[in-house]
Amino acid sequence: MKGRKLVTVLVAFLMMFSFATTAMAAEATPKEVKKIYLKVSQNSSGEINTILPTSGHGDEYDVSYVSQNYSAGENPVVTVTVTAKEGYTFYNDFTSKSQFSITGGKFWDGWRVDNSHVKVEIECSKITKGKLDTPTGLSWDEDYGLASWDEVYDADYYIVRINGNDLTVNDNIVNLRAYLKDRKNNTFRVRACSESSYLTDSSWSAISDELYYDSRDWHDYDGYYDDYYNYYDDYYYPPSYPSYSGSNSWVKRDGIWYYYDSNHRLLTNGMYQINGQYYLFDSQGKMLKGRQSWNGSKYFFYESSTGNNVEGARASGWVLYNSKWYYYDQYSGKEVQNQAVGGYYVGTNGMVTNQWQGNRYIDPNGMITKNAWQYISRGTWGKDWYYFDGNGNVVENQIRLINGLPYPFDATGKLKYGWFDYMGYSYYIKSDGNVARNEWIEGYYVDNYGRWIY
Repeated sequence: MKGRKLVTVLVAFLMMFSFATTAMAAEATPKEVKKIYLKVSQNSSGEINTILPTSGHGDEYDVSYVSQNYSAGENPVVTVTVTAKEGYTFYNDFTSKSQFSITGGKFWDGWRVDNSHVKVEIECSKITKGKLDTPTGLSWDEDYGLASWDEVYDADYYIVRINGNDLTVNDNIVNLRAYLKDRKNNTFRVRACSESSYLTDSSWSAISDELYYDSRDWHDYDGYYDDYYNYYDDYYYPPSYPSYSGSNSWVKRDGIWYYYDSNHRLLTNGMYQINGQYYLFDSQGKMLKGRQSWNGSKYFFYESSTGNNVEGARASGWVLYNSKWYYYDQYSGKEVQNQAVGGYYVGTNGMVTNQWQGNRYIDPNGMITKNAWQYISRGTWGKDWYYFDGNGNVVENQIRLINGLPYPFDATGKLKYGWFDYMGYSYYIKSDGNVARNEWIEGYYVDNYGRWIY
């Protein structure tokens, strides 16, 4: 009897140990997360507030991302790291859009780093508006009247205010000597400006420190700056010098053209019409050439005199500059951006080629694709066949008759392959993108119109 009791006790003990071990093993096995749920929150301007797990999934994983500077008018694509919490794991590859549910954003790309980490790229809503940062770091070069400040991110130009004058400049440095009040303390302020319709100009900066100007101490016998620093003497002499007794005359100094009007005054800081042509001058009176910004628009001024083009004159029509084609309005001279010109498409930096523009595709010649096929990539997807209608829009989510034959397209515009039904008949799209005709496909015969003959 004692032996039987001992065996019974041992068996019971072993069973309890087995159950405990099984329970511990079961408890130690992490739960598999098969789908990730995320929610993107943006403010009214499109700036990203948070990216968090959707309600009910915060116990499964944490979410982190790195904030970056995005320009207004852009759709930010943010890389998010999803980290499994204790007791959870990622076994799937997480490369498919179906493995993510994203509220407030669009899936762009995704992949599993390891069992504890998944990366996902999310395209967020467009940043619809923003305001440039207020310029800081205003300072003087006390010897030469040069004003400077810290460069502002995304600023296209600046307005400098001094003694009742507002000067438009492209760089964060300008010579203000011509605008200083003699034998007085002078200050200036700066405002950063943008040409983008999505950005508003900054507030005016704080007032700079004072600079005392005494003309008796600031020029030597030749009418220019003192030659102590050749750099400033060569590049930043003031617009009021050199003096010139002529009128309506061009003067060239150190390879740079200047113009004096009928009052013997040097033209500065603006666009002026001279002998039927328009020219742009900076705050030092230098005639500007090439692609320039002025009053919120871009222009082009010929860099040399060739054919009918006059050096420094404002351009119109097509211009080839730095290996890019730009188009300038025939009347205003303003650079045309983000629109079609004679079937070509120009963006913010010249003619666009080999690019999507919304639902349109621009071919290698800069032409908008119309009534034609393109074998191209879209987003992060690989190459595939797309068809564009007579307005240049990609055909999406429909079956389209092209040259009398039907072709099916998915919601992204990609051509679908394989069997599909249309108007009571079955058709087949081959791997080369063509409708199968007059041939056997998977044991079925299709006629000259691509229809499966029952």
